[in-house]
Amino acid sequence: MKFFAKIRIIAVVACCALMVPFQSCTDLEPDVFSDLTPANFPVSEGEVVSSYLSSYTRLYPMQNHGGYMSMQEVASDEMMIPQRGSDWFDGGLWLRAHQHQSTPDDGVFNGSWIFLYQGALQCNSVIALLKNTTLVSEADKAQYIAELRSLRAYWYFQLADSFGDVPLVTDESDASITEPEATPRADIFNFVVSELNAAAPDLSRSTGTDTYGKINFWANRALLSRVLLNAEVMTGSAQWAAAEAAADEVINGGQYSLTSDYFENFDPNNDNGFESTSENMWVIPYDAPGVAGGFNIVQMTLHYSSQQTFSTQDQPWNGYCTLQEFYESYDDADLRKGVSGDQQTRGNFLAGPQFAVDGVTPVVDGSFDDPGGPELVFTPEINAHFPNAHRQAGARVFKYGYEIGTPNSIKNDFPIIRYAEVLMNKAEAMRRQNSAGSSMFVNMVRTRAALGDVADSMSDADFLAERGREFFFEGTRRQDLIRFDVYNSPWAFKDQSAATDQVFPIPLAQLNANKNLVQNAGY
Repeated sequence: MKFFAKIRIIAVVACCALMVPFQSCTDLEPDVFSDLTPANFPVSEGEVVSSYLSSYTRLYPMQNHGGYMSMQEVASDEMMIPQRGSDWFDGGLWLRAHQHQSTPDDGVFNGSWIFLYQGALQCNSVIALLKNTTLVSEADKAQYIAELRSLRAYWYFQLADSFGDVPLVTDESDASITEPEATPRADIFNFVVSELNAAAPDLSRSTGTDTYGKINFWANRALLSRVLLNAEVMTGSAQWAAAEAAADEVINGGQYSLTSDYFENFDPNNDNGFESTSENMWVIPYDAPGVAGGFNIVQMTLHYSSQQTFSTQDQPWNGYCTLQEFYESYDDADLRKGVSGDQQTRGNFLAGPQFAVDGVTPVVDGSFDDPGGPELVFTPEINAHFPNAHRQAGARVFKYGYEIGTPNSIKNDFPIIRYAEVLMNKAEAMRRQNSAGSSMFVNMVRTRAALGDVADSMSDADFLAERGREFFFEGTRRQDLIRFDVYNSPWAFKDQSAATDQVFPIPLAQLNANKNLVQNAGY
């Protein structure tokens, strides 16, 4: 049953996404949209399925400015939001995030905490509903619960990765405990691994329209490989062999392959009629605003005058850009980089002179007096972090491509996991075990980017750079930096930071709401 068409998702969300009551966790009180209760809802198989699907829609806010993705990216060495005169100071929030000087009352952390917990708690509620319903077949029930256990594991992995020790609340938790104590990070990690393994046998092994946007067996195993790569960081004990074994399950399954064109995975029509690409394993299926919106990178990164380039329906905000060193880590021959001054050639970045839709007429930015003159030129070099970064400074994010006439939220589906990551996870796990042949998997990814082969003997720094170039703005860079022990190292506009900064502060609002929470060290 192909329930996951985007239009259907939003239709069912409108009627049921928040009707199923959440177990409370600090201040996470659900909004109430109707008088429906577990006593009178659901009453049909369709309503059960709608409730199950609604758990996936909790992913949509991930790509909104100011949310979870912003928190991850700006704290890394691949993205920043400089203060451009009177623009983007925002109380110093993004400056502190980039410098690893954040405070517990910075709103991005409370918003991300709530976002992650709402996802986990909705899974709890729907799992409980499914366990007690007779409106769907036992086979469907087993698959739906397996998907939701995997999805809940994903939410808790992100919570523990971001915040360290956090409350673990499941569908079996005592609902009378409204101020739960934090569970040690290692125990959260072990729960995530256990849940992924327990859920795997009941997951569909189908690909394509039947499982598009949902977690199938292969996505579960790919996610497990990511989780296990980070075992040493989160528990103190490495699990490289297990991470490799999880990646091998996907590779040996033969269901996925690298696309010939890297950018096919990120294009506006990357759903391919819900068939997906051969590489995207699990995505957030975005669509137009009002249908399945929320991916507003077009607004977040483009200059005000980029409206002339893409005929955007709304004027962009001129914020996010990449660091010069990260941009320059790409060889000019790397097909992923893009071509400076050529917006017609897709790349991860827009850099150099910018032109109107025709690709010939220079875009004129007459509003501000940047040193480069009136024409809009994105310079890789950024003159300052604050208070007066040039408004044209910094190469901009172009990885996802922008249709001419795009609204303020793009319809490109966001890949949470790609097959390329499985290959790179396999390579890293092999390297960590000093196994020969790891470079073969790296070279598969490099070949697509029109780059020559590397050897097993490449340095850790070079391997980390390979991951960075491939997975730019996919939300994994912070984890990679921490795992390679360089997250606290200095980079542009950031001094050496403390090891305690490897987790974010517990939000002040959550500490105030739950007396059993304890602030992370260093905050």
